[in-house]
Amino acid sequence: MDRKGTKPLSSDNLFNLSPLDGRYASDLLDVQEMFSESRLIRERIHVEMVYLKAFLRATDRADWWQDDFMSIYTDLDQKDLDYVKEIESHTKHDVAAVIEFIKVQLPERVRPYVHFGLTSEDVNNLAHGLMIKGSRDILISHLKTLIQGLTSLAKENRDRRMIGRTHGEVATPTTMGKEFALYALRFAKMHAELKAMNIQGKILGATGNLNAWMGTYPDVDWFRVTENVVEELGLEHTLFSLQIMPGDTYAVMLDAVKRLSGLLIDYDQNIWTYFMLGYLYQKADASSIGSSTMPHKINPIKFENSEGNAQIAESLLTFFSQKFMKTRLQRDLTDSTVKRNIGTAFGHMVLSLIYAMRGTKDILIHDTKMDEDMANNGQFFSELVQLVERDRGASDGYDHLKKQTRGKRLSYAEMVTMMTEAGIEAATIETYVKGMAGEICDKALEEVARLTK
Repeated sequence: MDRKGTKPLSSDNLFNLSPLDGRYASDLLDVQEMFSESRLIRERIHVEMVYLKAFLRATDRADWWQDDFMSIYTDLDQKDLDYVKEIESHTKHDVAAVIEFIKVQLPERVRPYVHFGLTSEDVNNLAHGLMIKGSRDILISHLKTLIQGLTSLAKENRDRRMIGRTHGEVATPTTMGKEFALYALRFAKMHAELKAMNIQGKILGATGNLNAWMGTYPDVDWFRVTENVVEELGLEHTLFSLQIMPGDTYAVMLDAVKRLSGLLIDYDQNIWTYFMLGYLYQKADASSIGSSTMPHKINPIKFENSEGNAQIAESLLTFFSQKFMKTRLQRDLTDSTVKRNIGTAFGHMVLSLIYAMRGTKDILIHDTKMDEDMANNGQFFSELVQLVERDRGASDGYDHLKKQTRGKRLSYAEMVTMMTEAGIEAATIETYVKGMAGEICDKALEEVARLTK
């Protein structure tokens, strides 16, 4: 914009309002294509043409349909999109512009049956359903890439022991591999859930009762015809609607995506904490700068970027799922402008996944630091000792160890000496430290493979 804010200076990404279309545009071309204005126009034309074919066949005009009519949708190009927007500048109605665009390309006798009986919402609910479903597919593709990265780290670090931390305090040992495997499994469950979901769609008319069709062609099985159209488009048909498609179907999927955003935030924050503890570090890029003033730094910025974008998405998705559950009587228009923004939430979600994966690929394990912490913090053995004491009949075993270890820092060697003197065998000590983290890691990864195949 110029200084008065009246004219655009450039179409370059430097001047985009949203960073999704500016700074991060190259990462989000697939989401942009799926949820842009051009995609909405395309899907509206798609719906109209699939419906027109079904309508002509249902009303004994099958011979009026020509397969090359579908090229109105399949061959749509930039010139056509510009023409639709030109029509809209006169109609002041976006769906009406699509209808006119289609009509001028069809034979005269077919034109009256374009959009016959439909409301704008019959078209829009299906178009938006296709866009949400397509965006979901993009999302789970990126999610699977993250799962694969976590799976590799889990396998590589299956037996990489480290101190566990509960409430931030030293606790029973675990392995880094098991921790990665648990995240892989949690993400895999989300992947399976999202992949199994579909969006409902409807063609039911002004108040959801097929009145227009029954008033003009009462002998046609409109339940079957409309169901076939919706299912041909790849959505789940429903008969239960107002003029506006009840937002439950959108809310269910968007709530699932919102839970994914929460899981991403949890992952990013915990990986960040492991960096802070020194258990993880990152591959160094010689050309990059971590800090403008401290040359030594390699900041975990990919995880911080991922967390920030997931938080934006979480907020948007919360609003969307709440908004779409509400409508006034049979129809109001407040959902229309809101639905145009769903792609923004998916954009931030995909960006969060991309940066989480980039960060995950750069993770390196700081073996020395983990071993040092194990060597310097043997007080976690108090769990084993008090159990052995109680098993031997000492009812006060817990209280005894509490006095000896609570709030104190005891080395691994000191605790081993104490246990050996107490008659606890080396094999028992080793079995306790090892636990079954490795086996749990294996089983988690088996489940990951099953859920993502």
